[in-house]
Amino acid sequence: MDFVIPPRASNRKHFTLAQKHEILDEYDKCLERGSKIAFSRAVGITDGTIRLWVRQRESGELRSRFKTGSEDQRLRQGDKRLLKQVLKENEILKAKLARSEAAVDILGKASALLDAMAKSAAATDPVLKEAEPQRPEWLIPKSGKTSP
Repeated sequence: MDFVIPPRASNRKHFTLAQKHEILDEYDKCLERGSKIAFSRAVGITDGTIRLWVRQRESGELRSRFKTGSEDQRLRQGDKRLLKQVLKENEILKAKLARSEAAVDILGKASALLDAMAKSAAATDPVLKEAEPQRPEWLIPKSGKTSP
């Protein structure tokens, strides 16, 4: 093994993110049978801990060392305000959309009712059969769409 164990500031078994990535890179290079266990013993870390770091790296929990900027992923105060404002706007727009959809539904039902009433009146009144007034184009049902 030609891996140098990263120096630590204290006796605690705590490694920085960069040290974890270094250890994982070396661990990945161990290809011979038993070399991963021997490596973990040489570094002084249990094999289970290294496998945990590998799972964390694969799932994205172990942040990338190539990430630019600070490692603090929390939202800044301005971003929080903007997010809150956007979420509030989104809720308002959802409510407006629901009202508009309800209005369109009601207008469709009213149109169907008026159409049914006009047909019923034309069927019972012989005068209306002869002279049906021309409907405006927006009142004529589109082909393929049926009124409920």
